[in-house]
Amino acid sequence: MIYPIILTTVGLFLLSPIASSQGEGESESAKARWNERYDRDMYIYGKEPAAFLEQKLNGLKKGKALVLAMGEGRNAVYLAQNGFDVTGVDISEVAIEKCNKLAEERNTTVNAVVADLTDYDLGEARFDLITKFYYYEPSIFPQIIEALKPGGMFILEQFSIDHLKYRETSSFGPRNPDYLIKPNELLAHFKSLRILYYEDTVVELDEGMHKGTAAVIRLIAQKAE
Repeated sequence: MIYPIILTTVGLFLLSPIASSQGEGESESAKARWNERYDRDMYIYGKEPAAFLEQKLNGLKKGKALVLAMGEGRNAVYLAQNGFDVTGVDISEVAIEKCNKLAEERNTTVNAVVADLTDYDLGEARFDLITKFYYYEPSIFPQIIEALKPGGMFILEQFSIDHLKYRETSSFGPRNPDYLIKPNELLAHFKSLRILYYEDTVVELDEGMHKGTAAVIRLIAQKAE
């Protein structure tokens, strides 16, 4: 299924160099921070998949899927329930444990891997689908492209720089603009892929702690056959 390209912003932004990896101390600090955040009974982003992923499921090529920064596993488990062979990666051991628990509840399985994505080898031409929701690390974008099989698809949803307008009255999303996507930035990063869907929009989220108005950018792109 071909999706419409929806361009809602004007102008291209030049890309600034961004550090491509964390030091060992930074990685351990991030792991401890996320372990603490996930260490509670509730699933902080809920157990149901992201609405955008659910909306676009029928247009995604079935096969091997990689879910990056999967958190507690809501998207990974959803894809596994719908016939994908899923590998999910997250830096937090606590999140991985909760993903495995959710998969068991839903009578499915996910290959859940504890890893820092800045050091994790995504491989070459391994996946039919790669997803990345609410994790911003541009240094891994080239690896994502390389890891897609010919015809493989990449789907992303991420807070945009416009989310700062709503962050003052909301309790979620980054306050640091370095972790927010600029208009059309992704089009430059993924220019080697076929852009099937691109949207820069404002939505009402109801996904666990993500509850309220958010400015997001959504992308679906496909590698050439």
